[in-house]
Amino acid sequence: MEFFARILQAMVPAAWTAAAAAYLLVFRRGDADGERWCRRLAFLAIALNGLLFVAVGLAGRPMVASGGGVLASMAVAVAGVHLALEGRIRTRAIGIFPIGVALVLALCGAGADMLRVPAAPLPKWSTGAHVFGAALAYSGLLLAALYGVLFLLQRRALRARRFGLLLERLPSLELLDQFSWRSLLAAVVFLTLTIGFGHVVGKAPGLGFDYYDPKILFTNLIWLGSLLLTAGRGFKWVRPATSAWGCVILFSFAIGNMVIVEMFSRVHPAY
Repeated sequence: MEFFARILQAMVPAAWTAAAAAYLLVFRRGDADGERWCRRLAFLAIALNGLLFVAVGLAGRPMVASGGGVLASMAVAVAGVHLALEGRIRTRAIGIFPIGVALVLALCGAGADMLRVPAAPLPKWSTGAHVFGAALAYSGLLLAALYGVLFLLQRRALRARRFGLLLERLPSLELLDQFSWRSLLAAVVFLTLTIGFGHVVGKAPGLGFDYYDPKILFTNLIWLGSLLLTAGRGFKWVRPATSAWGCVILFSFAIGNMVIVEMFSRVHPAY
């Protein structure tokens, strides 16, 4: 099984590269072949990632047991959320950006050995599910910030009347706003489920944690900010540009939570 897992780990980046190349052709030239193959290649990459997850799990190494596994999970989440939105709005013009992010995450994940034996005991299944849910939530925040940045760039270009490839190939401001808001909504849903699941299983013997841990407090603040911004945009209390900036700020806080606050937390130590 380990041999099969290592073959898949080598194939996954190639699949993401092919999908990103097809989306790049669509973005640059509106290529017909790219239009036909980009989504199929992205779904193929997700399927190969799924097989990799299964193979690594059967080899006795849960995905959350390594940083590479978490990055690979985020790549799948980023691409999956985008493909769901893309299927509803039916435009492939900006797929290169989220699929490109998924490619970078997959390449970084492939650089780590997902099959190494952790120095610490392997996490319980509930911890693995909780961490995977957090990866999905943070991927939603990443996409919301990405679409928010594209919205702000296009808005600035329109105001300055600068016409170039980026402006020509990007969809309307309304669609970018919808992409950003719906990604944020997905992040809120996953954060709600992840935090709720954490509070439930945290009461089980051996899984207790401190509710005043800085990571838990900061995560709850990110969830609250995301919820308020999602509601404000949904009820049109917040302008699209303000929402775009809010998504960028929330994702910055999420990065800070993973990089800085993590150092002061005793929850989910690195395995």
